[in-house]
Amino acid sequence: MIDEDNMRLRLQNVAAYRELCRSVQRSGRENIVFAMIMFGLACFLYVNGQVGVASLIFYGILIAGEVLVGLFKWLVPTAEGVLLDGLVLLVFAFLNLGIAYLRVQQGAGPSGPAIFFGLYMLFGAINRFRYYSQLRKLFADRPAPEHIAWFDELVHEIRAADPHTDQLVLDLPTRPYWKAKLLGSTVFFVANNGHAVWVVGPDEFTLKREKTERGTGYRKAVLSIHGEAFPEFDIDDVSWSNYAKWMASLPTTQPTT
Repeated sequence: MIDEDNMRLRLQNVAAYRELCRSVQRSGRENIVFAMIMFGLACFLYVNGQVGVASLIFYGILIAGEVLVGLFKWLVPTAEGVLLDGLVLLVFAFLNLGIAYLRVQQGAGPSGPAIFFGLYMLFGAINRFRYYSQLRKLFADRPAPEHIAWFDELVHEIRAADPHTDQLVLDLPTRPYWKAKLLGSTVFFVANNGHAVWVVGPDEFTLKREKTERGTGYRKAVLSIHGEAFPEFDIDDVSWSNYAKWMASLPTTQPTT
C-alpha cells in the first residue's frame, strides 16, 4: 500500500507539472499581446519626441525578444518560461524608467506613460521571479519529458475508453464531463474538455447514486473529489457496476447505493 501511495504522489506530481506546462504554453499568447502593446507604446513615445531613434531600435530588439519568448513558451513549455517572462519584464521596466530619468536630467518633463509602464513591469517582473522561486521548490524533482508524454498518452486513452468494453472505466457526465480509469487503488479523473486531471485514492473521492430503480438503466448520482461536489448527473448501470466491482476489490470498502 505504501508503494501505491508513493506511486500516486509521483503521478500527482506529474499531473501538476503537466498542468503548469499547459498554463505556460497558453500564456505564450500573452507575450504576443504584450509585444504589441510595447510596440504601440514605442511608436507613441517616438511620435511625441520622447525617445530617439536609438531608443526606438532598442525597443524593437526587446519586442522581438518578447515574441521569441512567447514562441519558446509555446514550443517548449517549462517552468523556465516564467523566469524568461520576468527577465523580459525587468529589461522593459529599466528601459522605460531610464527614458523617464534621462528626460528629467535633460530638463524636460517626466514621461507619464514611461513611468507608469516602467513601474507596472517592474512589479510584474518581481512577481514572476517570486513565482518561479516557488515553482523550483514545488517541483524540485521534476517529471522527465518521457513521463509527461506517457501521461498525455494515458489521458488520451482514458478519454477514448468505453465502460461497456473496459470494466476499469467510468463515464461520469457531470460538469465538467469526467471519464475515470480505475487502476489498482488509484483513480484517474480526466475531463473530456480542457486539461483538468485528478489522480486520487479511494478515500479522496466519493460517488453516490440514488437507491430507487427507475427502469431506465440510469440513476441520479453525485460525485465529489477532494471535497468538491459536482452537479448531479445520470450514471448508467454499466459504469456503476464497474465502480461497485472495483470498490469490492479494495479492502474494507463498499460502494454506497
